Amino acid sequence: MNDHDFHFRVRQHLNSSAHALPPTVAARLRQSRQTALSHQKVAVRGLSFAGIGQALSEHIMPRGRTAVSVLLVVVAALGVGYLGELQRTADLEEVDSALLADDLPIDAYLDSGFDAWVQNDSPD
Repeated sequence: MNDHDFHFRVRQHLNSSAHALPPTVAARLRQSRQTALSHQKVAVRGLSFAGIGQALSEHIMPRGRTAVSVLLVVVAALGVGYLGELQRTADLEEVDSALLADDLPIDAYLDSGFDAWVQNDSPD
């Protein structure tokens, strides 16, 4: 006979015997059970690793959605900034490539009169 069968038979025997008890004894047993249950230690839900788990479960977990939302906003802002910087770098590469591939020397672009000449020379 294994433990499961033994427990089942004991429970059946106790249940069948409980119906034969006088009402006063059943009431006293019920009251004793309630008293014992009220003195029983209540299991604490949550982590408890030297107080770190309690701090996590009491302070950080209730604010978890807010923390995740703030983290996502920060990551999105950093991502947008990074992508903008990549676009800026690509634009500068394009300008550098055009300058290096052009027949006009770079010093011509630095001349202050060159902008005026380009604006006057361009058709409107």
